[in-house]
Amino acid sequence: MEPVISFALFTSISYLTNACDTLREKCVVSITANAAHAAALVHNSIGIVTQLNPVLGYEASASIAKEALATGKSVHDIAVTERQLLTQAKWDEIFTFENLIRPVFMQ
Repeated sequence: MEPVISFALFTSISYLTNACDTLREKCVVSITANAAHAAALVHNSIGIVTQLNPVLGYEASASIAKEALATGKSVHDIAVTERQLLTQAKWDEIFTFENLIRPVFMQ
């Protein structure tokens, strides 16, 4: 009975190896990110409002998030353009790529 189990195990490992190779060749190698699209997805997400908490405080950030969710407006439009809680320069400083992946909480 053990040789059958060993054969089945090695066959399964072989199939898994082939599947991983195919995935790598067809889906991973030479893939490129669309940086502009990725940035647009991030900046149009309501979740980025958490980055504003240390700067604006919880109440203002929550209010911006609620309005963005209710109206479909971007967090940027509400915080910078409409309410003028931040300057564009401060927004750009808060939402740099480096600060998004390794936050430096600014006051």
